[in-house]
Amino acid sequence: MNEKNMHGRIFKKLREERGYKLKDVAGDIISTRTLTRFEADETSLPIVTFEKLLENCGISYLDYMEYYIDNTQIEYNKFLKRMDKYLQSGFSSKLVNECKKELKKKDINFSRRLDILSLINAVSWKEDKDLFEENKRIVREKIELSNKLSWIEMSGIYNLISFASKNDYSVEYIDRVIEDCLQTISTTNLFSRYLSIIYCDVLLASLAFLSRNGYYDLAERRCKDTLKLFNELPILLNKALYSRDVIGILSKVYLRQNNKKGVELANKCLEYDNIVVEITDSPLYKHIRDTTYKTSCKLNKTGIDIEF
Repeated sequence: MNEKNMHGRIFKKLREERGYKLKDVAGDIISTRTLTRFEADETSLPIVTFEKLLENCGISYLDYMEYYIDNTQIEYNKFLKRMDKYLQSGFSSKLVNECKKELKKKDINFSRRLDILSLINAVSWKEDKDLFEENKRIVREKIELSNKLSWIEMSGIYNLISFASKNDYSVEYIDRVIEDCLQTISTTNLFSRYLSIIYCDVLLASLAFLSRNGYYDLAERRCKDTLKLFNELPILLNKALYSRDVIGILSKVYLRQNNKKGVELANKCLEYDNIVVEITDSPLYKHIRDTTYKTSCKLNKTGIDIEF
């Protein structure tokens, strides 16, 4: 894959396989010339327009995305599978060496740069700082120059904010990101429900940024804004888990201020985690629960014990 997206080419392939003509799909939505340019990846289309074209082609959004992934991600997934194997096995040095090789390639694309940023963050690698900081700088610059933030740019923002300090971003910028997420998260249709996943991730990363960097009043207010929004969206994907994570962030806001409300909320998170562990017997959820307990105990100076 090159750095430009391939949605046009993939859409054309799927349209032709289903036997639809250009004029039939374009209808009165766009001109056939514009559709031809889109299918050649020479121009992009607004999401609303693309959704209408999918409807004219008899394709659901989920069917399209499955087809898109199958046709573009084969080599891409091989790399991620190797990296995941290294992560699971604890072979951080092997993972880092492959990431270094990728960064030295001349034709490395933006998606791969994002993967490497996420992987290096995951293993908390402190060596080879110049190389990996340069990658972070390139990712950040590309995002800042983007006129429109797609899923991939939002993934980049998530990775950058998740490990950022107050020296990296101003509180005003983070609050703007939070407001944009709150305004964008929606469940009006299938596409918006899936798009909201990445916005929820960025929102949670931004709330955690406020908490760990000492912006407690703003963090508390924005956590409450987020919970209010989630309560207004009954069919939000992963609603229970996202709500639990917001409560977890809010508990840390209170614990960092020696407020006993933090203990109450931490206990609620642990109660939720225990139920999930009991139902799934998942090592991942056990790790999340144990980490929550250890972190909460470390922050807790109230004199009230956290239950486990």
